[in-house]
Amino acid sequence: MKISLNKIIVGAVSALATFPIVAFAADGEGSSTLESLITLGYYISSIGFLVASITMFFAVKRFGKSTLGSIFSYIFIGTGIFFVITIFQKLGGEFFGIGSASMDIWWHLMFYMAFIFYFHGLKLLVGLGNVETSPNQGVKIGAEKTWAVVAVLVFAVLFIIPKSADSIVVAYDSSVFGVFGLHHFIAFVFAFAVGSYLLSAKKKLGMIGRAIANPMIVAIWAFGLQHVWELLFESWKVVDVTSATGEGIEKIFLVISAIGLSYAAWCLISFSKKAM
Repeated sequence: MKISLNKIIVGAVSALATFPIVAFAADGEGSSTLESLITLGYYISSIGFLVASITMFFAVKRFGKSTLGSIFSYIFIGTGIFFVITIFQKLGGEFFGIGSASMDIWWHLMFYMAFIFYFHGLKLLVGLGNVETSPNQGVKIGAEKTWAVVAVLVFAVLFIIPKSADSIVVAYDSSVFGVFGLHHFIAFVFAFAVGSYLLSAKKKLGMIGRAIANPMIVAIWAFGLQHVWELLFESWKVVDVTSATGEGIEKIFLVISAIGLSYAAWCLISFSKKAM
């Protein structure tokens, strides 16, 4: 039974509208209930990012050394980064010897990297689907392997240097930029820009691009809304809720992103099976 992508979007929007109410209600019932929901949200989103990453990996493997394989390698790397972020957060500040403010900054840097890979991969996909563009134009086969190595090296650095750079990050956090929540704002801009680009370029996408576009847009904009919420809740303090409630609502956006990416990955591997 084929699931309508429009139904996926409607369902995701409905979840965004109703799930925060659940978090607020749980906050009123007791912290233990909310903590359980937060933990559940963490594991659901983490498993979702892992499933999406594994599914995309096998899809890329099926495409092999083709143009599509090269393009989707970038999207696979970007998705894998989100799973790495969940591992980074699970290890926590005690593991790295840093405070929560530093943890927040470092995982945001990883977030930016993921969206750089997303934008590059989607840009190549749009070029591939454009009838006026040669399929191989702008796609350098093998370049994704180099960028994968670069990503691994950057992550190795990000997992090693947080403690030594803690004083710099703390200085930023107490500055006017940190108080404003610049790192949240940049993350929102990344997500909004990439999601808008994909939405506007849907007509230029080929069959496979259109198949994954809607769930990808839902996932990307859910990421963007997560950072809008962080601005309202953490930085600007426009919304007055407990820390637990704020974290709970963040997890809701992450769960929606994980579901969207997992569905996009499933569409991708389904297409690869038909194409091979």
